[in-house]
Amino acid sequence: MYKLLRFVVNFKEYITLSVLIVICIALMSVGNPAELRGFRTLVVGTIGVAQNLFSWVPNPVKLKSENEALRELNLYLSREYAKSRRAVVENERLRRALEFKENSEYPVISAEVIGRISSSLNNFITLDVGTNDGISPGMAVITDRGLVGIVITASDNYCQVRLLVDTDSRVAVQVESTRVNGILTWEGGENLLVHKVAKAFDVAAGDRIVTSGFSTKFPEGIVVGRISEVRDDATSLFRTIVVRPFVNFETLEQVFVSTQMPDPERVELRRQLQAELNENH
Repeated sequence: MYKLLRFVVNFKEYITLSVLIVICIALMSVGNPAELRGFRTLVVGTIGVAQNLFSWVPNPVKLKSENEALRELNLYLSREYAKSRRAVVENERLRRALEFKENSEYPVISAEVIGRISSSLNNFITLDVGTNDGISPGMAVITDRGLVGIVITASDNYCQVRLLVDTDSRVAVQVESTRVNGILTWEGGENLLVHKVAKAFDVAAGDRIVTSGFSTKFPEGIVVGRISEVRDDATSLFRTIVVRPFVNFETLEQVFVSTQMPDPERVELRRQLQAELNENH
């Protein structure tokens, strides 16, 4: 029964045409015009009633075509919405970057992240700027969110940056509100650690961590992150401060290289002191 109904629905136009042809041939054999007019009225009325009766029956072919068109339209609108969202995010990112560059306290060069080298212990990124752009090893790399790392090598058109989330990274930092100093390191995971903070100093979760003026590598006052936890060791006079960095190192795309280099005299004095300490040990 279902197959018959589907056949009638799919080919109802052809069936109707065939019936009308048969009726026309039959009428041609009738010579009485009055009878023809009466029969024509009956046929027209019957066809109208039949059409009304079957008008509720859906056309599977037409429904399939409409569904395919709706799916294509939905896919197109989804793609356009995704493009619009990406454009909004990109515009916001570029706006923040432009504002940061214009308001920066020190000269910076914008750069794009074009490569990444990561392991369980070390993390580096490659930038599309080099010595031809004025980049030198030892320059700080930042974003509008905070400190990223430091340039360690540079060629004519590219440079390598050691990220803060690297076991060889060491940064002199301080608690912004209390000016308590410490050394920032990374030992794996998402957080950074500040060591050498005496228990006598006042530090608390929520305080911001910035680079210290004691640093010979980074300009003073660059934001690093916010204290999320303060750990006390009963066997030590020092605390360990857990810091959540402001920068998301997994999604870095555009950064800035600070062309402000450390004072060479301070760097040389520190190098000499370190050499003497190594000899004494």
